[in-house]
Amino acid sequence: MDQIELEVQPRSVVGKKVKALRREGLVPCVVYGRTDSMNIQTPALDAARAIGQASGQLITLKVDGEDEGRMVLAREVQRDVISGQLLHADFLEVDITERLQVSVPLLLVGEPSLVEANEAVLLQALNEVEIECLPTDILQSIEVDVSGLEDFSDAIYVRDLQLPSTIELLTPGDEMIARLDTIEEEEEEEEEEALFEVVEPGEVEVIGRGAEEEEEEEE
Repeated sequence: MDQIELEVQPRSVVGKKVKALRREGLVPCVVYGRTDSMNIQTPALDAARAIGQASGQLITLKVDGEDEGRMVLAREVQRDVISGQLLHADFLEVDITERLQVSVPLLLVGEPSLVEANEAVLLQALNEVEIECLPTDILQSIEVDVSGLEDFSDAIYVRDLQLPSTIELLTPGDEMIARLDTIEEEEEEEEEEALFEVVEPGEVEVIGRGAEEEEEEEE
């Protein structure tokens, strides 16, 4: 994967005043980890593009005034739930020689014959797994071939994943990833979920875990 770079500038504006930055098309961010945390800002479109391209992998942060780039991971991303506008991002600076723990999404590929014949539905019980590896070995996603599921008794578990030797799988091997189910049962589950679905309003959507947001205007 090509190296992803993001140019940022140190930020002096904090608190409720960051709303003015957003009106100018900038997004307030924080970089933390190896040194003291630093408030930074960058064009919102550039940040959104870099975070989307990285998808959990390394980003080279080019801080204005610093000679060398910082290797970071996007750890917390906040977006407006209505417009999708990027509101804030936290970046964790890492040492590329030290192993770290990250979550990697699972991507189901292929189609079981029973699903193709419309005789069954495919259920995904696990969306991501936890791994430990060097920052340079982080996977964007892990593909899981489900075409081999031929019977309702078949299932794919975490222990069935084939990963490079440089990656340690932390999620328990007996956790199920995918299995087949009858169409009738699936339809009944969907009807049940529809009856009890509760939507809670929220101002922002938070993805991942990172440093605490120092800006309180979002409360």
